[in-house]
Amino acid sequence: MVQGSSWALDGTLIEITVPASERGKYRDRKGNLSTNVLGACDANLKFTYVLPGWEGSASDSRVLRDALTRRNNLKVPQNMYYLVDLGYTNGQGFLAPYRGTRYHLNLWRGNTPNNYKELFNLRHSAARNTIERGFGLIKKRWAIVRHACFYDVKTQIRIINACFILHNFIRDEMVEEDLLREVDEELEEAVLENEVERDNITFVGVTDEWSQFRDNLAMEMFEEYQARRALRN
Repeated sequence: MVQGSSWALDGTLIEITVPASERGKYRDRKGNLSTNVLGACDANLKFTYVLPGWEGSASDSRVLRDALTRRNNLKVPQNMYYLVDLGYTNGQGFLAPYRGTRYHLNLWRGNTPNNYKELFNLRHSAARNTIERGFGLIKKRWAIVRHACFYDVKTQIRIINACFILHNFIRDEMVEEDLLREVDEELEEAVLENEVERDNITFVGVTDEWSQFRDNLAMEMFEEYQARRALRN
């Protein structure tokens, strides 16, 4: 686990239908017409914040900037942080993994960490995996968010919000191990994207203090990891 955080944050693309005059700005990096949905979830895969509606061409930095400044904004309490992937800057309130170091869980099969950066990235990826599983459950359960429908854009955005609200209710009221197992199997087989090439969030500034915080946290984890391994040997 990564200490001090039980939240993960990321964006996902959900296909929608838009008027011909607006297709350019809604076309995402894969060439599909979509909305870029920002989501944050807790360890139980319940979403604590969702912001759909941005065009598929909008960068994650732009969507997050809006989420932090709008009236019903994303809350980042003091001394807490969201786990984010390599597409985000490691800055106050947003803890990112180390660049240039193995990260995604799929890449750790058959490998063990050899230094504090590798161990940090392994544990960070395992903890941040909640957001990928949460998005996976949403799309696995609701066919209407897997394929574009033919309502107007405003109605489609409301449908997306409704799916997230119903998802949270189901997480409280039902056991869904079979569906979650399917999601996990798909994540294990997923083709990895080049996360390093995504736009960085420049307004969350990198500071020496925050970088040192990550280093201290990572080195403390590695010292405990080495001590446990020594006891087993």
